[in-house]
Amino acid sequence: MEQANTKFEIPILAQVLAGFAISALVLVGIAGSIYKLVAPEGWVVQAFGSSFGLGAALLAALLGAAAMVWALPGFMPSQRARIADVVVYGFAAAGVLYLGQLLAIGSV
Repeated sequence: MEQANTKFEIPILAQVLAGFAISALVLVGIAGSIYKLVAPEGWVVQAFGSSFGLGAALLAALLGAAAMVWALPGFMPSQRARIADVVVYGFAAAGVLYLGQLLAIGSV
């Protein structure tokens, strides 16, 4: 009867390894996204041509506007946490894609 009340717990080492793997994938996703953004053939150059200053200013303005919306007092904490989770796991997914490209092609 005691066995029915026990729960299966994931070992601490597995939790640490999973956390490390997700953290590493998020870092690779962020670094790969920054590289693809500012590379000589990157997203900014593709979007704005050779006018890098205009593209950088526009991206800074968009990031500033997003930060202002994020800091609004009416923005509910539960929504903020949900959006933060989506962003973190989105960068982790991007990290998986960038690592896959790196292994398959040899470049990002």
